Amino acid sequence: MIEQTEVEKPPRSALLVALIIIQMIPEDQSEFYIALDNLIKKDFFYKDHNSLVLAYNWIKLEQIMHMYIPTADEEWKEKIVNVYIGKSDA
Repeated sequence: MIEQTEVEKPPRSALLVALIIIQMIPEDQSEFYIALDNLIKKDFFYKDHNSLVLAYNWIKLEQIMHMYIPTADEEWKEKIVNVYIGKSDA
């Protein structure tokens, strides 16, 4: 009989999560969009996958998230937070 083993999910890439989130930002939240766009283009873009899963890069993304979404008090914010924490894919 074959034993069932739980397969671990691979670590998530901060770049991939940031790319999903940036598409979800409402048009009237241009400062949030620009901050995330700068992080993606100036910091994440040329890093390899192995480094993008490290806590250092997640902390950078987290800082932007906390700055523009201190509380998930609107539907769009809640959806973005759910993607960020891995509760939803988009």
